[in-house]
Amino acid sequence: MATDAKYAQWVRQLFSAPKPARLSAPALETLAIIAYRQPITRADVEAVRGVNIDGVLQTLMERGLVKIAGRAEIPGRPLLYETTQFFLDHFGLRNLDELPNVEELRTRHLPKAPASTSESSASTSAGTGNSG
Repeated sequence: MATDAKYAQWVRQLFSAPKPARLSAPALETLAIIAYRQPITRADVEAVRGVNIDGVLQTLMERGLVKIAGRAEIPGRPLLYETTQFFLDHFGLRNLDELPNVEELRTRHLPKAPASTSESSASTSAGTGNSG
């Protein structure tokens, strides 16, 4: 299907180019936590953020910014998440060492999920705080 050239200007106004989808503040927070502390479990990210991240994590994975890196060697063997090459490309980084203040954030004590909390119990007990 094609548009007659004399109507092109009007069609362009009706169907403007789609704007790139922006990440929400919760998505950026979650992405930053994963980037600085990877590989990290969902429960550990939720412990830092204080809310459920199911929806946010799904969005980050759908956009190719985060991927599953394996399973943690703790009870319940929860999934580990890490950033992707697309994350680095998208933010103009060659590697994770180019993240700002990386050493300060990596050595700073951040809350962790209790050792007895498994990936499955974390998702069922924290079902109300999803902000994604």
